[in-house]
Amino acid sequence: MGQRVEDQTTIDASMDTVWNTITDIESYPEWTDGVLETEVLESNDDGSPHQARFRVDAKVSEVTYTIEYAYDDYDVSWHLTEGDTISQLDGRYELWEEGEGTGVRYSLEVDVDLPLPSFLKKRAARTILEQGLSGLRSRAESQS
Repeated sequence: MGQRVEDQTTIDASMDTVWNTITDIESYPEWTDGVLETEVLESNDDGSPHQARFRVDAKVSEVTYTIEYAYDDYDVSWHLTEGDTISQLDGRYELWEEGEGTGVRYSLEVDVDLPLPSFLKKRAARTILEQGLSGLRSRAESQS
C-alpha cells in the first residue's frame, strides 16, 4: 500500500487554462521540478494524452515510468502501468470553478520498491504533491 497525500489550492486562471496545463505533458520539464523528459505514447481522439512516459530525477537515481490517463469532464486521473523502482503512482486532479479562478484538489498515492521507512516515503509523496501544485499554479497563471 502506498503513501496517500492530498491538498488543494485556488489558481487565478480559467478551468480551461488549468486543464490545458495539466494535459500538456510535453511542457512538464519546463515547470515541474525533477521532471527531465516526457513523451506522449498514445493520445485520445480529442488530442488529450492517454499514455505517457516520464523520466524524473528522484534524487537517489533517475526513474522512468509510464502512466495511463482517464478523464471525467475537467477531472484528470492516472495510474502507473510500468515503472523502475515505482510500484504505485495513482493520482487525480479535480477542478471546479472557484470565484473567478479554478479550485484544484490534487490526490496522490505513491509507493516505491525500495526499503525505506514509511515516514520517508510519505515525505517524498508530500514533496511531489507540493511541487506539483505550486508548479501548476505558476504555469497556469502565467498562461492566462
